[in-house]
Amino acid sequence: MSQRRSEIIETLAGPLYLIAFLLIATPVLDFVSGVLPLRIDNIEWRFATVGLLSGFLLTPVLGIVLAILVAASSGHDLMQRIAGFLVIAVAVVFAIVLVFFLLDIVQLRSAVQEEARSQFEGAAWKAVAKHLLFIVVMGWLGVRMLRIPRSVAAAAKRPAAVVIGS
Repeated sequence: MSQRRSEIIETLAGPLYLIAFLLIATPVLDFVSGVLPLRIDNIEWRFATVGLLSGFLLTPVLGIVLAILVAASSGHDLMQRIAGFLVIAVAVVFAIVLVFFLLDIVQLRSAVQEEARSQFEGAAWKAVAKHLLFIVVMGWLGVRMLRIPRSVAAAAKRPAAVVIGS
């Protein structure tokens, strides 16, 4: 990477990290404020909450990707490692949430009236698909982040050598 490009990336790293934080935090806060007060013991509330959560997943993914790209291109090894571990932890938490969501679907299915069952199942499987994709993307991204060799990040920070000759 050229010296100039490296300086530009380093100069923009702070504002880009802030944008990444906003892309992650804003939907999370919107979601949390929409599901309060917590009613964990209510199966209908849990089903609706996890279903609603599936619609809030894309924007935080974009924020995470932005933060990871900034860390990787800036040679911020510690940030890369932290992001990798956090993304894997998020994938594991969402896998656990998905298992409980599937159990809630099974329990609620018998309580849903016959004429509303197709809508219920459509909404449920759509949410399951979104959560599964989110889990796969987060797990894959986290593992790949932890596999980025430190030498690659360091090489990205070093200016390219000038070759004269031939």
